[in-house]
Formats: sequence, C-alpha cells, structure tokens
Amino acid sequence: MGDQKYKVILRRCESYDEGVIRKIIHEGMEELGAVPSGKVLVKPNGIFAHRRYGRYGCTNSVLLRALLTELSERPDVEKITLGERTAVTVPTRYTFQEAGWNSLKKIPKVGFCFFDEASQVTVKLKKGTVHNDLRLARAFVEADYKVYAPKLKHHVSSNITCSLKLNMGILDSKDRLNGHDYRLEDKIADLYEAGYPDFVVVDGIEAGQQNELVPVPRHVGVIIMGTRGVAVDSVAARIIGFKPEDIRHLAIARSRGWEPVSDDQIEITGDVTLEELKERTKDFDRTFHDPRDLDTPIRFYFGNYPKGQEICHTGCINMIKSALAIFEAYDPGALKRARPVAVVIGEYEGDVDGQGYPILLVGTCTKVLGKTTGPTRRIPGCPVLVPFFVVPGAYYFKLKSPYLDPSALVSFPLLLGWSYLRKWLARFRPRRYVETLQK
Repeated sequence: MGDQKYKVILRRCESYDEGVIRKIIHEGMEELGAVPSGKVLVKPNGIFAHRRYGRYGCTNSVLLRALLTELSERPDVEKITLGERTAVTVPTRYTFQEAGWNSLKKIPKVGFCFFDEASQVTVKLKKGTVHNDLRLARAFVEADYKVYAPKLKHHVSSNITCSLKLNMGILDSKDRLNGHDYRLEDKIADLYEAGYPDFVVVDGIEAGQQNELVPVPRHVGVIIMGTRGVAVDSVAARIIGFKPEDIRHLAIARSRGWEPVSDDQIEITGDVTLEELKERTKDFDRTFHDPRDLDTPIRFYFGNYPKGQEICHTGCINMIKSALAIFEAYDPGALKRARPVAVVIGEYEGDVDGQGYPILLVGTCTKVLGKTTGPTRRIPGCPVLVPFFVVPGAYYFKLKSPYLDPSALVSFPLLLGWSYLRKWLARFRPRRYVETLQK
C-alpha cells in the first residue's frame, strides 16, 4: 500500500470559460480513471453567497455548469443531485439564489437537494472521536458516486478549506455545531469517513483570501483534480503557502490511515507546476487569521476554554472572525470606524477596562478572572453563531448591519420560512440506520 501513488492533476485555467473548463474536467476524469455512474451526488462549496458583498465564497457557477453538463452527457449517469447545506441560520435556497445556481436545474438529469430540508439517514462511524454517528440527507447516503467541487480558500481557523473541510456542509445544524470548538479539527477528520468523494475538482481559478465566508478573490488560474481528498488537500495547501502538516485535520486524517499518509505517495501531473502556482500566491492575504492584528479600535481579550490549556480558536473566536469579515465586506472600512469596545472570549486572566463602553462577554463559558471596569453584556452560545454576534455587534460597535440590507429584507425571510416548513415536513419521514459509507 505504501508504494501506491495517488495522482493529483494541476491544470492551467485562466478564466471561467465553460468550454475550456469542461474539456479540462473531461480529460482529468480520463487520466484518473474516474467513471461516474448511477446516482451521482455533486457537492459544491456554498457556505454563503450575496450578489453584492459575498460573490467569491462559493464554487463558481460556470465551473459547476461545465461539471454538471459533462456528467449529464455520460450514459452511465442516471441522475445528478446538486446537494449542499449552507452556513447555519442561512437557508440553502438563499445561497443557491445569490450564487446564481438556480439555472443549473435546467441541465438534463440534474435536481437539487437542500440538505437542511431533506429526510435523513443516520450513519454510524468506525473511526470517529467527536462523532459516533451522523444524520445525513438520504440523497447523500444513497448516492452511487460522489463528486466534490470545493472552492480553494483560506480559512480563518483551519488555514485552508478544500475537500475535507467541504464536509461541514453535509451536516444538519445540530451535528454541525457539535464539536465546533477546540475539537473542530478532529471533527473534520471524523467527517471524511462519511463524506469520502470519488472524484474531486477544485475551483482554484479565483481562490479566496482573508476568510471563507466573504473572501477577497485572488487569481491563481488552476483547476485541481484527484480521486483522494487527502491528496488533493495536501497539494492545495502548498499552493496557498501552507505545509500539509499545518493543516491539522489533514494530519489527523492521515494518522487514522486515510491514504495517502505522506506526500511521498502523491504524484503531481498537469500543465502548470506547483512552483509556478506558489509564486502566484506568495503574498496570499490571510487577514482575519487573528483579530488582534486587525486595524480596528475594537479590543480583543482571549483566554483558554474552561479547564483547557489553549485558546479555543475554532469555537467562538472562529465565529467572531467571520462576523468581522462580514462587517468589512458589507461596508468597506467599517472596522476602522468601530467604537473601541472590549470583546472577551474564554477565561481571560487579566483585567478589562470598558473605557466607557459595555464589555462584551462572547460565549456561554466566557469570564474575566481579573477586574472589570464598566458594565458587561453577555452574548451566549457555544459557539456563538455569526448572526447572533453580528446583530448586537452592529449596535455596540455602531456599524451597519447586513441583516438590514434592503435586498435581503424580503427574499431572505421568505426563503427561511419555506426552508423551515420543508424541514418540519421531513421529520415525519421514517429514519433508518446504515453502516459507514466508506467503500
């Protein structure tokens, strides 16, 4: 097994030209021996989209169209399901609308599955440490072949989001929040057992800088393909300036035996070199990796999680990073104009001076072990969800709230209500249990 090579293809693609992309995908499948058949599940990255300030966090619609068209014209493919679950509190229907994906349903054989509305199947895991089982959409579980189409992006806590991190979008809200704390990297490794793609095609034409929700685009001009998520993510990490060992969930997955367990087992082919791509991203923007480094009057005080020996960067702090990025994307320059409010997360051992403003205690477990000067206001949650911080944060920081944007005041609540109705109806469908999906 150690002598086996896992191929990762790097293909140059300088623009979102549907014909060029489809040709690249077709040739990649041929080279990798990828033969989709039966019921095919296509999982894109659709964490969040907004046509004005959130345009680059999702898999590009042109790439998706090229991929779905290629699949639809293969005679062995019976049905194609484009399935996704967006960020918690955002109806997947809204993201499909804002990302420009709704027209993809016109492609022959293609249907949609919004995982937040679908009937579920419980899948047992053999290697999980955070999860022993997962509740997954029936369409996902019953697929004969899975194609993942992630967007290559920097992640504010996990460093990179690609094919392994894409599995956060297969979970319902309860499972998604379970372990979204200091255990997040172990959680992502758990999910690979259930969300194990047969073929991966990565949108790296315009990669995402700064953060994963509302990233700033960076032209990289590459499509990455492979049949092992671990291999693809190892190469993708190096493209945007990380070593594979810097990606903790990738290292954990390898420690559990998911191949390839080392880069020596990876063979890189294609018409653009890893070195050329690394040169294109040598000053890749990782803003929001640490909020304390931001150019803002907002003051941050981070302590360890209760009974822990480290800061919980992947819990409430992760959510705060995303919220701050949304403020800035929605109203550029907002963070510089914010009031100097103190934000505390975790058990902070020092003193905190509110400087005449309320001190925000973010998270159920947060406390100041030293002296506080001024009133405190708690925003509970474990972790605190992004909207639950953005709404009061806009008030305390005196910033514009994206939730009051006129473009969202009608369509968002309507789609949210419809989504919850569909989810409620799905509860009455019988649930069954299956063993792990790993083949």
